[in-house]
Amino acid sequence: MKQLVVEKNNPDPILLDTPIPKPGPGEVLIKNHYSVVSSGTELAAIEFANTGVGEKLQNSSNIEKGLKLLKDDGIRAVWNAVFPKNILPLQLGYSSSGEVVQTGKGVSDFHTGDRVVSNGNHAEYVVVNQNLCTRIPNNTDIKEASFTVLGSIALHGLRLSETSLGSKVVVIGLGIIGQLVCRLAEAQGSEVIGIDPDTKRTDMNANFYTSVEEANMTNVDSVIITAATSSNEPIEVATKIARNKAKIVVVGDIPLNISRNDFYYKELELVVSKSYGPGRYDKQYEILGKDYPIEYVRWTENRNFEAFIKLLSQNQIHLLDLVTEEVSFENAPSIYKKFSGEDKPLSIVLRYDNKSEPKIDLQRTVELEPKTEKVNLGILGAGNFASTTILPILKELKKDCQVLGIASSTGLSSESLATNFKIKNKYPTEEEILNSEEIDAVLILTPHFNHSELVIKALNKGKAIYVEKPLALTEEALIEIEEAIYNSENPKLFVGFNRRFATATQFVKQKLNAKAANSITFRFSVPPLDKDHWTNMKEIGGGRIVGEAIHAIDLACYLFDSLPQSVASSAPINKDNSEANENQVFISVNFANGSHAAIQYFSETNQSLAKERIEIHGGGNSYIIEDFQLLRYLENNQDKSKVFSSGKGHKESLQIFFDYVKNTSENPFTWLELKSISRAGIYAQDFINSGQQHSV
Repeated sequence: MKQLVVEKNNPDPILLDTPIPKPGPGEVLIKNHYSVVSSGTELAAIEFANTGVGEKLQNSSNIEKGLKLLKDDGIRAVWNAVFPKNILPLQLGYSSSGEVVQTGKGVSDFHTGDRVVSNGNHAEYVVVNQNLCTRIPNNTDIKEASFTVLGSIALHGLRLSETSLGSKVVVIGLGIIGQLVCRLAEAQGSEVIGIDPDTKRTDMNANFYTSVEEANMTNVDSVIITAATSSNEPIEVATKIARNKAKIVVVGDIPLNISRNDFYYKELELVVSKSYGPGRYDKQYEILGKDYPIEYVRWTENRNFEAFIKLLSQNQIHLLDLVTEEVSFENAPSIYKKFSGEDKPLSIVLRYDNKSEPKIDLQRTVELEPKTEKVNLGILGAGNFASTTILPILKELKKDCQVLGIASSTGLSSESLATNFKIKNKYPTEEEILNSEEIDAVLILTPHFNHSELVIKALNKGKAIYVEKPLALTEEALIEIEEAIYNSENPKLFVGFNRRFATATQFVKQKLNAKAANSITFRFSVPPLDKDHWTNMKEIGGGRIVGEAIHAIDLACYLFDSLPQSVASSAPINKDNSEANENQVFISVNFANGSHAAIQYFSETNQSLAKERIEIHGGGNSYIIEDFQLLRYLENNQDKSKVFSSGKGHKESLQIFFDYVKNTSENPFTWLELKSISRAGIYAQDFINSGQQHSV
């Protein structure tokens, strides 16, 4: 399929060929019929994409981050941060209409063939959460319906103005959003005046003027600013014409250099509108599909969609006269220059001309590769970890492997990585990779929630598997994996617990073979993440213990040569909301041979500390590792140190995996080991502050 994007350091949008995305749980796949160009937002995106590296390097905070990254992880990490391989093109557009062609798990309100509106991008196919689309009534024109998301921005701004029948409303800025606000305000029975210096826009309505003086309007109940400008004039004008205790609502992008006296003497109220309503930018709502109770939040973004499209269906507002031009999607890249010219269009609608029936099963274009001594790889997942860590290492290991294809749920990210890393085969879906006969092994690098599902599918297809931790997020998923292993003829399963393969770890392991350790303290000092970051979201990331701190459980298991027997975890309690701080966790693990691991996972430390510090003790000897680069070892009366430059074992881990696939070495993991480590991580995550040691 094609989608409209703007690439880094390229001022001209392009149509990019990408695989059709697939809907995940709670999502729907839509074949677009129309989408509306939002010139202000999209031109800003194009400008952002063309912000040079030099400008970013001049930012003092970025310089500080770069110096710290250089100190902690070396020049390669700095290079990957400044010139990342996965600079995804920015997708343009967010107001479209089309037809549902596939639904994901758990979707019951939408069915194949439904006509819907969504906040999908300019693309032939889009995937959106079911909270971000709504059905189009049968009597409503699908082209007119494509304005719904833009209309919801206008509707939310109007709601915030708290105006009603008979209110005096002034709208400053008569672009497409301003025009929609005016029509909605008129529909509710308000007296509406529009202000814009562009005479082409003011000529559209007898109540539109080029200036406040021309309009001669005072004692206004509410001023809604939809203009986008660097001038402070809109807010200054608004304070002059507003009555005492009036409300000023800012929908557009303007500076807010307000005069205290102007607001003080009139007791004016200023509100900045956030897009299309409650739920916007809330990952619980927009990604997990959790709705707000209607009795507490009447107008969410989805309910705003419904309200706006109902106005269209009842003919209370009409929009097609606002369309300056209708353009075939194939010609979409050329339209943006029109918005920077003198004769700016008010709005442009993109039309998708594919008249054939929508099909999900695409013809494969994969080139078969002859079998070689190399491992033929397929990669599932194309996120930041894949691009900055795994793929650069695979280039170094090209004598052992060749990447035949990559797939991701979004399509765009896999397309970008395939181009940047010269991966010639583009698989439309993860299933295509799992079904391909030419691929020997898969690397599962997707978000944590579907690791177990993909592992089971890969086992059923006879693929060798390298899966990033965690192996699973629930005990039930571990049982299902175990069943798939028993049913597989030759199961090959390897988990990315790379720390055990780091050079520093191997040095200490050799020492422990002579005199075993019985105690390990592992302290993580990690950057804080927002509460709604995907890692912290139970349904997607599983939490930071099972997703990250589990590395420490594996490392202890490896160094002790023993399995975890019981685990307990605790975290500080926030007294204001009685919630445990899961980014500040203490984990205690007892092992079968009597050894013990104390794991501290902290995100509220000073970030100049080493990210990972491990102390290993036993038999009078002690070993202290910092970031797997610096080792201090104290044996008898000797106090020595050693420096390592090979990192945290990612390369070594992949090398061992390839040797295992080629049958030149054994799997370093047993299933019992992987299951025990995974269960310990799951229990530590699920039973925080239970006050008990849970048997693994």
